[in-house]
Amino acid sequence: MLKSKPIQMKTTNFTPEESFQLIDSVIQKAKSRFEENGIPFILWGVIIALCSYAQAYMISVNMSRESWYPYLIMPFVGIGLIIYYYNKKKNSTPNPLASIYGRLWQFVGLNIMLIAFGFNGYLQNNLVPIILLLMGIATLLSGSFIKSKVLFFSGLIINTSAFISFFLSWEQQPLLMGTVSIFALLIPGILLRLNHKK
Repeated sequence: MLKSKPIQMKTTNFTPEESFQLIDSVIQKAKSRFEENGIPFILWGVIIALCSYAQAYMISVNMSRESWYPYLIMPFVGIGLIIYYYNKKKNSTPNPLASIYGRLWQFVGLNIMLIAFGFNGYLQNNLVPIILLLMGIATLLSGSFIKSKVLFFSGLIINTSAFISFFLSWEQQPLLMGTVSIFALLIPGILLRLNHKK
């Protein structure tokens, strides 16, 4: 009977300094990739602002029942971004942190879509606060992952606005969400993009 030889796996021993350098390089690559692709923050900032202000306008002209129609564009934008990043990922070097970051936003985005289009009738006045809470948490975690103060403070702004929106009527909430998307998504996205080009 033949005995198979145990497979010897090569292991690399890193010093503490080398380990920290390796971790830092992974973070920097993820940060660089995000800032280069930071267009999604700019894109979502513009789209959410336009949809929110369009809804606020439709409410003001007594079109409350149809006021959610502008948001129908969002699933198509989300699907387009997923396809874009999937194709781009195939041609890029694997990065664990960037993968975690991408999964985070995919799951948060999916949950926001399900809540917005599937449970809006149940949540009513609490719909916008819950969406802002999910966005705020994801942005805070993103800022922590890639060590970005801009994103971290953006997450704090979104998170704070979520609790403020609990005290607003549903007619006022779109105005808040539109304004928050400009200051916490669009402007930070532009700043990250400019910082990457330096």
